[in-house]
Amino acid sequence: MERDPRAFWTGQYHSVFKHFEKCTKKISGIFVAFNTNLDAIEHITPSLLKQLEIEKVDSKKNADAKDIRSLDDFRTGLIRSMRLGKAMEWVIDDTETYNYLLDSISYDSYRIGGQAGIVANVLAHLGVNDVRVYNPKLSEAEADIYDPKVKAFTVSETKDSAKLIKANDAFSKDDTPKINMIFEYREGQKIKTKDISFTVPRTNRFIVSYRPKGREPFFDDLYANNLNIVLKGISRAFLSGYQSLSTDAEFFKAKVQLGLMRNANKKMKIHFEFTSEEDLKKVSKIVKYILPEVDSLGCNERETCILLKAMGQKTLADSIQHSGYAAKELYEGIRFIKGKTGLKRIHAHNINYMLCLADKDYTSPKVTRDALLLCVGSAFAKSVKGFIHHAVDLEIGAGVPVNPEGLRQIDMIDMHLKNRIDVGIYSVGKNYLVAVPTKVGGHAKVTVGLGDTVSSTAFVGDLMSR
Repeated sequence: MERDPRAFWTGQYHSVFKHFEKCTKKISGIFVAFNTNLDAIEHITPSLLKQLEIEKVDSKKNADAKDIRSLDDFRTGLIRSMRLGKAMEWVIDDTETYNYLLDSISYDSYRIGGQAGIVANVLAHLGVNDVRVYNPKLSEAEADIYDPKVKAFTVSETKDSAKLIKANDAFSKDDTPKINMIFEYREGQKIKTKDISFTVPRTNRFIVSYRPKGREPFFDDLYANNLNIVLKGISRAFLSGYQSLSTDAEFFKAKVQLGLMRNANKKMKIHFEFTSEEDLKKVSKIVKYILPEVDSLGCNERETCILLKAMGQKTLADSIQHSGYAAKELYEGIRFIKGKTGLKRIHAHNINYMLCLADKDYTSPKVTRDALLLCVGSAFAKSVKGFIHHAVDLEIGAGVPVNPEGLRQIDMIDMHLKNRIDVGIYSVGKNYLVAVPTKVGGHAKVTVGLGDTVSSTAFVGDLMSR
């Protein structure tokens, strides 16, 4: 007799959460690089909208803007993000506007930001052992926000000089902080501009991304020459930040350094976390230079479509979008990407469900399923609390119902794929596809960093056993 899906998934979540704390102690040796910064987080309120004079903005004016070179560009991006309920990240090039936004707004909080910073702290808070981080530059203000358990290597000209220290102590007094501004908004907020009024359709955020020189995702020469020491005992490497590169020469340098990492530790698996980069020429360079050098890729449903468009698959991307990002269509998208790039694993995350497509010899699909359940619990706790301080925070989501839309999406995959070997697990050629429903969302304090939390905990979670 067929098991009740809701009861099955509820039981699976309960089992993973129950055993998680002792299981994370078995996970060791995680290396994280490159981008760390401070996030200045502000929640959109009527008073802030009034201060920004949103009611005076003509939403049709400045419609071609894609980055921030003026205060009007910032307003355009914020309105566009809220109107679509879509997470957006725009680079700010104008120092005057950057300083105005930084100085004129009393931000609700400052937290560690950047994919590397967020991931290192989340994994350390969850009890993962031996988390090491590398940042091309690190200011004292950024270093202070690292969890004390996160470590970093220092290297010098002296032979065998690589030394492991607390990341809190790895700063340079010459480095100034990189501060991104995160504007969080909630579903249901009423917005009025000069020419339109609308209701925000989905809780999300608009990111003002500051990219000073010197923080590109590269190891310096001394560090690169010591990778055999730095990466000794590392089982997983989680990398991000390549969206800051532009030229073929820069991407080729990144490719070479990925090869150095591989040679330094051939047993280590490398994950690249993609972000919502809209420049398809740049994304095509990521596909060409970065993806063939890593084992694993993390992306959400919209980022999957960006990758597909950069790979010349606009029709497939459009079919995913027009389906409302249905799991069946998204699976076809990640299957194409995996087949063309040679990746061993792709994890696509959506608010309703998780998909992971991996080589059959990558790991056990049941362990992958546990890892996906773990990542849902981690992201749920972070969204509700705004942070994760301990593995017990996962209990926040213990009594929360399984997402009914996620269950429906997995039913659709069951009908699409006839080779199910267990609940949420399918044999597809040389791969296993694993699909799990998420938990019903609560009141999210933050949305920034949830994708990074999801991807990192799923990536290292398959090192657990229970």
